[in-house]
Amino acid sequence: MRGLLRAAFAIGGLTAVVKLTALLKDSLVAAQFGNGASLDAFLLALVVPTFLISVAAGTLPAALTPAYIAQREHRGALSASWLAGAVLRQSYRWLVALSVVAGLASLSLGWLPGSQLDASTRAALPMLALALAPFTLLQGVCAAWSGLLAAEGAFTASAFAPIAQPLGIAVGIAVAPTPTVWTMVIGLLAGTLAQAIWLAWALRSRGLSIRGVSMDHIPDADRATLTAALARVRVQYLPAVAGAMLMSATTLVDQTMAAWLPVGSVSALGYGTKVSSVLMTVGAMALSTTLLPHLSTLVARAEWAALRELERRLRWLLLGTTIPITVVLVSFSAPIVQLLFERGAFSAAETATVSRVQAAYLLQVPGHLLGILYVRMISALQANRLLTIGSAINLVVNIGLNIVFMRRFGVAGIALSTAAVYAVSCAYLAVVARRRLRLAEAESLAASSNVSFRGIPQAPEASCASAA
Repeated sequence: MRGLLRAAFAIGGLTAVVKLTALLKDSLVAAQFGNGASLDAFLLALVVPTFLISVAAGTLPAALTPAYIAQREHRGALSASWLAGAVLRQSYRWLVALSVVAGLASLSLGWLPGSQLDASTRAALPMLALALAPFTLLQGVCAAWSGLLAAEGAFTASAFAPIAQPLGIAVGIAVAPTPTVWTMVIGLLAGTLAQAIWLAWALRSRGLSIRGVSMDHIPDADRATLTAALARVRVQYLPAVAGAMLMSATTLVDQTMAAWLPVGSVSALGYGTKVSSVLMTVGAMALSTTLLPHLSTLVARAEWAALRELERRLRWLLLGTTIPITVVLVSFSAPIVQLLFERGAFSAAETATVSRVQAAYLLQVPGHLLGILYVRMISALQANRLLTIGSAINLVVNIGLNIVFMRRFGVAGIALSTAAVYAVSCAYLAVVARRRLRLAEAESLAASSNVSFRGIPQAPEASCASAA
């Protein structure tokens, strides 16, 4: 428990440093480009790649880490490295295709019905989409490598490496005589390349190959076991992708429904998320990165009592820390907004609106962070399809509560709906995670009894696979 918390605090601190660096970069970008058409084109060209990477590559650790740790526990480090190499080899192929899709989709954004982009933004999009195609590939590779490093316990490298991207853009703007949008493109690509080199070095220093492994190079005696492990990764990966897509849709729904309200509602929704998003990003990164390898190890070793005790302690720890913090921040929501935003065109009237939105958004923090514990438990138990079901429920509940709350509370009702959705989601995840744990424990005991009766040795990973 102490080691887990130390790692979580270390990752949280590193993530906070990365977020602060990104904030400083945003200040430089705002001072240089303002809200001009060139910045619009750059950000628009990044929308699709960022979404695809978060869905396709960001969900890979949820599928790979439990299978990788089970393979390492039961078959040895060499077999686990073969599994990781085989997964990486397949991922590279998909990321190349994903880069092409991202580029083509980015081109189409400027011509969507109802688009109000000016001619200069439309003209800049094709070249920007083409130039940023390598970013999709590099960032996807970085996401896959970071997940593998986290599975190996190399949390520092995976958490701190993303600082290279905002640093690349900031340095480019600082040293360029006359910065343009292409300065940001070059800075982003250089920073992402530096991040990839950093992660590649970290992987090689741990004896892991970054080139991938072909199944033809696996000894015949191990090929069947490795093929079964790969199948488990695929089975868990697709539900994780579907769940991530559904959860991303809730944000799109909130922004779309905010546009139905009076002018300024979408902006108020955006400003109201700033403080809560920092808390949840830092907390979520610290929890999700450290929990998945630890929980996966307990599942692979069938240490069910330890898993239950860890869940109990973390549950009360998270509730005991997040609830008081949330109460304090909600109480001081108006002064926080006033300090952060009230200057220039941002008047006291905007402060009143945004502070209500921010207070409502902050209510989601306890449910969101506690839900991560159960999300990682479900992934460690290799039951990611339950996450897809939960994401679908969240989307339906979000739409329904948005309609109800926005009529009474305006734009703050959308934020309040989000907080309620995370509370419902946390309750669902807690119930299904505990039920899946009981099933896995029962099947593990049944498998052990069967082995004792027959006197035949059996790998303990079978119960984990069947529990999925």
